[in-house]
Amino acid sequence: MEPATPQKTISESASKVTVFLLLMFYPVGLIVMWFWPKWKLWIKIGLTLIPVIFIGAGLIVLASLDSTLDDKLRPLRNCIDACKSDTENKLCVRTCEEKFIEDNTLGY
Repeated sequence: MEPATPQKTISESASKVTVFLLLMFYPVGLIVMWFWPKWKLWIKIGLTLIPVIFIGAGLIVLASLDSTLDDKLRPLRNCIDACKSDTENKLCVRTCEEKFIEDNTLGY
C-alpha cells in the first residue's frame, strides 16, 4: 500500500470540516463548500438550492394566508361579546354563528 499523500489528506480533512460546518453552521458550511474542497458542481448547486426552495415555499405559504381573516371574524366576535350579558347565552351565540355562516357563504 502506498502512503497517503499530503494533498489527499488535506482534501479529506477539508471535506470533513465542510460536512461538519454544513451540519452545524449551514451558511458558513455553504461558503466553505463553494470555495474550499473540490466537490462536484451538482452537489454544490443541490445543497445551495435546498434552503432556497424551503424559504421560497414558506414565503408562498405566508403570502397565501388570508390577512383579512381578523376583519372577517370581527362581526362574529362582537356578536358573541354582546351575548355575554344575555341570559340565554348559548342560544344567542348559536344565532350569531348562524348569521355569520349565512353572511359568509356563497349561496351553496
